[in-house]
Amino acid sequence: MEVALSMNLRLALGLSLATILASSVCQAQAPTLNLYTFDSPPYQVAGPGTDETGKVSGETTETVICAATRAGWQTRIRIAPQNRALHSLKRSIVSGYFAIDASTELDTIARRSDPVALEKWYFFTTEEGKFNGNARIGVVDGSNEEAWLETNGYTIFMSVASPSQLLALLRRGRIGAALMDERVMIDLQEENQAEGPDIKAHFVRYAPLHLYLTEAFVARYPQFLPEFNRILPTCMEGQLALSGPEEFRIRALADRLIRELHGTLNIGQTVEAAPRHQNFTDVMTQDSVWQVLAPDTPTALASYILQLPGSRALHGWRVAQDGLVSEAMIINDMGTLAAMSGLTTDYWQGDEPKYQEVVRNTRRGLMGLDALYISPIRFDASTSQFQVTVSAPVEPIEEGVPKAIIALGLNAEEALRSQDIP
Repeated sequence: MEVALSMNLRLALGLSLATILASSVCQAQAPTLNLYTFDSPPYQVAGPGTDETGKVSGETTETVICAATRAGWQTRIRIAPQNRALHSLKRSIVSGYFAIDASTELDTIARRSDPVALEKWYFFTTEEGKFNGNARIGVVDGSNEEAWLETNGYTIFMSVASPSQLLALLRRGRIGAALMDERVMIDLQEENQAEGPDIKAHFVRYAPLHLYLTEAFVARYPQFLPEFNRILPTCMEGQLALSGPEEFRIRALADRLIRELHGTLNIGQTVEAAPRHQNFTDVMTQDSVWQVLAPDTPTALASYILQLPGSRALHGWRVAQDGLVSEAMIINDMGTLAAMSGLTTDYWQGDEPKYQEVVRNTRRGLMGLDALYISPIRFDASTSQFQVTVSAPVEPIEEGVPKAIIALGLNAEEALRSQDIP
């Protein structure tokens, strides 16, 4: 009897321990984020199998997986038709849906992440000259592009099943323009080498595409979205570079703007009139206080710089650019601000690429606009704009370091739409 009781006790303890261990393993396992997306190579690509079983790959898919994994979540991503995905999102059947252009309708029922992808939309035509908005426009049925055209009052002449059909229709003259992502068109042209008229590209917009999460999911896991957004830029590194033609246009525009600024402002006098510190410790002290108070409140030093003639001239010049220039500043050889068009988030710019890359170029012997630095595209969540920073040295250059650096923040979309550059 005692032997039986002892065995039963050991068995019960063993089962209890197994249950505890199994529970611990389950608790340690990352939760799963159930998502829908749609087939859109090279961003989301359906693998072999059905919509429910095929592995989904592609650049945007990998970005979402990366950010979710670093936030502590597993992902289950499936391809679904748009109608089913939206139905499932509205009824919280899935946790979320990507990669979707910002939608007023979805904003009322779900929470939008920062961009998980950046597409570059162009009207592609076979006609020379400026794009004619009255052209017969073709688009992929059910796409983000189609929704955008409808929202913005364009008349759609034809909706088709795939981008390859659009290219064929464009080459045959059945449509006058096709709206699609630049990379999609490049891939199509590489795959389809058939002779035909040259394709001309007319920039329309940068299209930030988002992950929409259900309100129920966000309410249950309130920390997920802020953490996902914080991690996203790291997971998107390298995806926000300017293409070759875009960089050429930005460089041409920067050349004009910087030359114009030299004619508006005496840079040398501006630098001489600005405060200058004796040592780096003083710079760091001022920068620390500046960062704590900005952007809501200027320090005494910031207020002084904002009132300098150089800053007032920069501000007036920036406003006259009608939205093209978001920020303008003059940086001295210590990396501190000598003039600014508005209050910046920090005083010392010497640790930032807009300063360091120009100095690196001048130390290699490059001068003037040959030493120009152009940053990758950056999404500003506060303004929902895409920004590019350009910076260039101001002579004289002593021991490889320029007397000053001009740095301009540009609205990337406005820059690429500008008609006064090639």
